[in-house]
Amino acid sequence: MSDNTQTQENPLDHAEVQLREICESHSRFEESIDAGSLNRMLVHIRNINASVSASTRDHVNAAKRLSDFATTLGRLATKSSPLDAELATRISNLAGTLRNAGAEIASGAAMPRWTSPTN
Repeated sequence: MSDNTQTQENPLDHAEVQLREICESHSRFEESIDAGSLNRMLVHIRNINASVSASTRDHVNAAKRLSDFATTLGRLATKSSPLDAELATRISNLAGTLRNAGAEIASGAAMPRWTSPTN
């Protein structure tokens, strides 16, 4: 019997990397961003990732939280200065990653298909 379930990279791992890079490079952008708030968001994403990785139980709150973060980041991206097109693009990509991860978690399709670098 073969397993037809394909694995894919855990998007929350990818989101952590994206957000960390934005936080670490925020000083080179024209636009002032609240790195403290983004760092707190990073902690929440790590905690959500640990939670959904540890259990396959109901993840409604995790999915909602990720959707909320995606919405907030999407607004931040659209309000960015035209001079900071790179920052807006990076934030918009991060919002998309979080939105997609939240949708997968909400549908129950995320686990066990997600792999982590430790797997």
